[in-house]
Amino acid sequence: MESTAGSARPNPVDISRVRRAGAIGNFIEYFDNALYGIFAVTIAKLFFPSFDPVVALLSTFALFGVSFVVRPVGAIVFGHIGDRWGRKTVLISSILLMSIATTLVGLLPTYSTVGVLAPVLLLVCRLCQGFSTGGESTTALVLVAEHSPVPDRGRNVAPLISATILASVIASLTAMIVSLAIPASALSGGFWRVPFLLAVPLGIVGLVLRLRVDDAEVYKSAAEVSAVIGKQDSERRAPLVQAFRTAKKSMVILFLWVALQATAGYITVSYMATHLMHFDGHSMVSTYGIIVVALGIATVAMPVLGRLTRRMSRKTFAMAMCAGLVVFSYPAFVLLGKGAVVAVAGLAVFAILQFGTMISSGLAVVELFPVDVRATAAALPYALGFAAFGGTAPFVSTWLAAEFSPTAPAFYVIGLAVIGFFVGWLGLPDAREMAVLADGRTDLRVGQVPGEDRRTPA
Repeated sequence: MESTAGSARPNPVDISRVRRAGAIGNFIEYFDNALYGIFAVTIAKLFFPSFDPVVALLSTFALFGVSFVVRPVGAIVFGHIGDRWGRKTVLISSILLMSIATTLVGLLPTYSTVGVLAPVLLLVCRLCQGFSTGGESTTALVLVAEHSPVPDRGRNVAPLISATILASVIASLTAMIVSLAIPASALSGGFWRVPFLLAVPLGIVGLVLRLRVDDAEVYKSAAEVSAVIGKQDSERRAPLVQAFRTAKKSMVILFLWVALQATAGYITVSYMATHLMHFDGHSMVSTYGIIVVALGIATVAMPVLGRLTRRMSRKTFAMAMCAGLVVFSYPAFVLLGKGAVVAVAGLAVFAILQFGTMISSGLAVVELFPVDVRATAAALPYALGFAAFGGTAPFVSTWLAAEFSPTAPAFYVIGLAVIGFFVGWLGLPDAREMAVLADGRTDLRVGQVPGEDRRTPA
């Protein structure tokens, strides 16, 4: 019996629609987080008591970190929904919650109006954003990868990574425009709310796109087989329990891999602006110009890297990204202080390598786990990795640069890249897919990459 995984190959129109539906959520997630960081000083003035500006700013960033802490909770809840009732259900629910929470941030009354209720309401919105992200990040990757034939998964996942980078590019452009054209009085008077209200049209577009896609055949086949044989035992009702029972090692592998991705990623999108201005002496306009151009280059490069996964094994690709970060992280940080043009080159290469690790993650969330626990087993370690490493990356990097040297954060990345190299070598699969057998059991198969999607008899 042949594997049903990937047997129903969607035509290009269908897969393009699936990619757009997955990418829109990634874009909104990263755009919202970047906006919060960009307007942190303004939010601090408006939502916290003004007797101590430093305390107010720290409180604002504390609420930024809270969204990471709650991600694992969202991962458990949305992962359960994704395995029990489908990936599409998760993606519709998460984009609604994310869009509503972001819109409300732009509508909240300030401290001068409602007092302590203002930061409390802001906290609730940040918790909702983090909760929704816990299910959004991996489920979008799972949906797109499950719709793709094994050799094409990297190519189809890459646009989702491009969407996350593009969100940071547009957020940085917003910061440039604000710094050049908007007086501080106008910003505090209400202009800061406008970018958050963009969540309304973005959310509507995302909802429409996601309503037009369906779960992949591999998931529907597994659900149908389970229904036919009446598999409604406690494990089926609790995918998290089943995941820890059958995929614990793979969950640890994904967590260790995501540690590198989360750290390098949030150094790039959340810390790098501070580094360029504070440690390398760039102006605000120059800083955001460097980031926009460098990340723009990385955005274009992701589809190229995605196609490379068809020409080399998963392990080789992942190890190459890690080796590149080991070799180039330190030179990249040195180049940041050598002028705007050179800084763009250094940051662009660093960003391409670190976002390349996200393509490997997009493959791993499908190829490490059985289909019946995939959403749960992937979401939890992914969210824990971002909570432990992504949420702390800007703080750790700032401390390292201030305490030791402006180039010290590079060694943090290098250390994690060395670990990632061995995780990729020893832990990440080359290509896996799940066969749903006649009796409802699942059988793990190793696909052939590159080349055609071959399967062995059950």
